[in-house]
Amino acid sequence: MKSKPFFLKGMWPVALLAVFLGLAELPFASFMADDFIQLGALEGVSSYGGQAPFRLYDIADGDPDRVLALKDAGAFPWFFAPDFRMVFFRPLSSALLALDHRLFGLRPLGYRVHGVIWFLLLAAGLGLLLRRLFPQGLAGLALTIFLVSGIHGPLSWTATRHIVIAAALGVFGLYFHVRWRQDGWRAGRFLSLVTLALSLAGSEAALGACAYVFAYEAFAVEDEWRMRIRACLPPALLVLAYLSFYRLLGFGASASSGYLNPLNEPLRFLAELPGRLAVILGGMVAGGNVDLWVLRPQLRPLMIFTGAVLTVLFAVLLCAPWKGAAAPQRQAVRWLLAGAVLSAVPFAGTPIGSRCLVVPWIGGAAVLALVLHSWWTILRREPGAGKRLAGGACVLLAVIHLALAPVQRLAAPFLLQRMMSTRLAAAMAVPALARERIAGKTVVLLAAPDIVLGFHSYFYRQLFRLPMPSAWRVLAWAPCAFHFRRLDTHTLAMEAIGGGISSLQLRTGDVVRLRDVQVTVTGYDAHGITQVEFRFAVPLDDPALYFIAWRDGRLQHVSPPALGAELFLPAPAFVF
Repeated sequence: MKSKPFFLKGMWPVALLAVFLGLAELPFASFMADDFIQLGALEGVSSYGGQAPFRLYDIADGDPDRVLALKDAGAFPWFFAPDFRMVFFRPLSSALLALDHRLFGLRPLGYRVHGVIWFLLLAAGLGLLLRRLFPQGLAGLALTIFLVSGIHGPLSWTATRHIVIAAALGVFGLYFHVRWRQDGWRAGRFLSLVTLALSLAGSEAALGACAYVFAYEAFAVEDEWRMRIRACLPPALLVLAYLSFYRLLGFGASASSGYLNPLNEPLRFLAELPGRLAVILGGMVAGGNVDLWVLRPQLRPLMIFTGAVLTVLFAVLLCAPWKGAAAPQRQAVRWLLAGAVLSAVPFAGTPIGSRCLVVPWIGGAAVLALVLHSWWTILRREPGAGKRLAGGACVLLAVIHLALAPVQRLAAPFLLQRMMSTRLAAAMAVPALARERIAGKTVVLLAAPDIVLGFHSYFYRQLFRLPMPSAWRVLAWAPCAFHFRRLDTHTLAMEAIGGGISSLQLRTGDVVRLRDVQVTVTGYDAHGITQVEFRFAVPLDDPALYFIAWRDGRLQHVSPPALGAELFLPAPAFVF
């Protein structure tokens, strides 16, 4: 079946939906999280992070001396590993970010408009592909399910735009490959390789897009295996060259940063792959909400179990629509389903979040659309207890993905702005951090409620040229209560109650030495680091130290406890 632009095939309402969803993000355009690090490098106010225009996604290179310098300044907390490393090959996304800065400076609206353009390109490419594979009604439903999903909401900040760039270019690469194979369009083979190469230059997420090409050749094409291998060979060589280049030049992230690199730790990656895949696949069935993997590490066993159950139940639910579908639809769903699973593998080694679902959702949305379309048109009219039970499950899926998902999709940019931008800006503007109070001092933040205030505060203050102390020292961040006790003139003991500091390397007895404080881990459990002793180079009452803490929803100055006395900080009412 030859394809025309989808707006000529009666899918223009879906195109308008994509435009609406993109425009709805614009009022909430703001900078957040890693944006502060990258923009700080572009503004020339920070010597940390990557270099423009092509290396802005280099956060830390793993060199112990440089990591220690970052800790001493306060840019990194004491509990980051000495070999903390995050260096990513994303030259296209980095260059586009540098271009945005040249055009828009520190005005976030322009950056978000640019992001919306890539989202619309992703919608257009996927629309072309789906219209080629499915009848108009089913293609429109699949594209709608993809577009309204709440998994896109967290991509409304600039630092994660690389996912959308890679997905948009990757889906066009997939479309060109399919058109070449189906129609014999020779230009499609060349265009597919070019767009896939550009996708890989945008982000590692492009490996997921390439997985769909291999799934198509394995499960959709009926040529003899030699012809399929010949068709797969150019993209396979492209991926092999990319991985070799990636490994040779030292790109990637260390395990201490939350990443699990299959190139460095293949056995551990394979051992953890089934559980992580279960979380990603189950997250697609449930409509997202996998960010708890990072925010609540103690819930990971439950997430793996829940994800596995949801994946199995959905597989059972797919059986009836599969049998009743026409042969071309079964063929399309077969390779898209395989592509969705294969495309999830590159994301399994990352700190799992909603951004990890975007590329797998390209195929996942089509499979879900087949289930819902078949139920609505055929299966809901069939008798039997099993059919009624399956119908109830389909109704629940429809509510999740067609009723609740748009609400989440529209609300996410607003909520992210409030949680990760507006709240941080308000916290940094409090009187306790006025210039006259912190100038020339070491600011010691006893405990922050979350990573937003615990990690990004330093880079926020640098970027927006707020008064900086001589050093910025964060002792902990976690959404729990903290108990502090003064042991002697120089030493402060800390205990986390009902939580802990997440650390993949430090354990009880480990010591971290910074220029003005020595940190000793004295307790560790399933929550992470729970007990620590901080011995400062100067007495705690020395005016060079300025203590602050999160209390009553804001940062406040606090005095260190007297010798033998205690200080209790209750768990925050609001948890990110």
